Amino acid sequence: MRLPDTSGQRTPFRFNITPMIDVVFLLIIFFLVASYFVRSEHSREVALPDAQRGNPDDPSSEYRLTITVERDGKLSIAGNLVSEETVMQRIQELQASATSAASTGQKMARPEVRIRSDRDAQFAEIRKLVEHCAANGIQSIRFAVANQPK
Repeated sequence: MRLPDTSGQRTPFRFNITPMIDVVFLLIIFFLVASYFVRSEHSREVALPDAQRGNPDDPSSEYRLTITVERDGKLSIAGNLVSEETVMQRIQELQASATSAASTGQKMARPEVRIRSDRDAQFAEIRKLVEHCAANGIQSIRFAVANQPK
C-alpha cells in the first residue's frame, strides 16, 4: 500500500478542458446547422420559368413574403397550402408591419413580395397577387426564375 506524501508539496490542480472544447464545438455545429435551416426557405417544388439573366435574392430583406403559385393555381406560403383570402391577408399584414416599423423610428422598411410561379401556371392567378400588392402599396415585387447558362 502506498502511503500518502506528507511533505507538504501538493501537485498543481490540473483542469481538463477537453470536454469543454468538445461541448463548444458541438454548440458551434448546432448553431451553423440551425442558421442554415433558418435561411433556407421551405417551399413546394415548382418548375420555375427560365431566364437568361436574373439577379440573386437579397438576403437582408427583412420584410419579405414568398408566395408559391402551383400549376393548378394553388397558393402556398412556407410550404403550406393556403387559401387566396389568407394570402391577401398576409400581404396586408406585411405592409402593416413594415409601416409600423418605419413609424417607430426603425430603419426604412421596404416590404417585398417574391412570387415563385410554375412556368405552366395561369397568369390570372399571378395578376391577382400583383394587383393586390399594388393596392396595398407594396412596390417591390420579385419573380423567382431558373437561370439558364448563356
